[in-house]
Amino acid sequence: MKRLVLVVLTSAVALAALVVIQGCGVLGGPPTGVAVSSGPNESDSTVVISWTVPAEGGPDKYMVYFQAVTDSGYAVLGETTGTSYAHNPHGMTGRYKVTALFGADSYDGAEKPTTVPIHGDEVTLYEINADSVRCGYGWSRDSGIAGVYSMTNPADSAYVDFYVSDFQTGVGGALSIVSPNKATSIDSGALGIVPAAGWRSNGFSDPQLDPQAPVVAYDTAPYTYHIYTQITTEPCYMGCFTAGEAEKHYALIAVNTADVTSGQIKIESWYQLVPGLRLIRH
Repeated sequence: MKRLVLVVLTSAVALAALVVIQGCGVLGGPPTGVAVSSGPNESDSTVVISWTVPAEGGPDKYMVYFQAVTDSGYAVLGETTGTSYAHNPHGMTGRYKVTALFGADSYDGAEKPTTVPIHGDEVTLYEINADSVRCGYGWSRDSGIAGVYSMTNPADSAYVDFYVSDFQTGVGGALSIVSPNKATSIDSGALGIVPAAGWRSNGFSDPQLDPQAPVVAYDTAPYTYHIYTQITTEPCYMGCFTAGEAEKHYALIAVNTADVTSGQIKIESWYQLVPGLRLIRH
């Protein structure tokens, strides 16, 4: 009899232990490789968030979150059982987070990608005849960090996205932002200054009123971007499109002041690291 009771008790303990183990929840883990990309519809600048299934297997569902650049915390965008989510932020930029839910347990993806553009602090640029060593400007395609460059050094051709010119010898004319690859073909003021090299080919929009709105979408017809744009106001905002590269980017140029007499401008910029995305809210 005692032996029978012992067997019953042992079985009960084992069953209880099994229940406890099962009650701890399904083994889970975070999604990996969370990333953002530009959606197929440039008219609304849709952002596509994508990720990879956790190593532990597929969860019950994923939760997608968004922290707008103007907010201090995340808000729920929605849920899905797939591995991507399309979001129309209506001109807003921010940071994204994806969480995998396994039963009652949640696991945040380590990557929290952002669409907030990289800000380039205000710097002084010069008309090419005023100072050809400090008339060029460009962004790193890896970091989005901006820098001032020379238009006399062929090695700088890999870094310059635009330069400043009045299209005449000397200084004193209306100033424009110019694509560097056009310096030797349309700019008489750059003759004898700019060497032949693989200068970048970019386009610039007409001045836009709202520096927080998405920059205008690039199109070949009708032409929305030009090989140069004249600075007509202070401040003057214009979009930049890296038309000459396979992986194309948008940026916003802000000319805060322009002095025609001295050939100086003060500019800052916002560069969108996500290829093809026009969002520039900052």
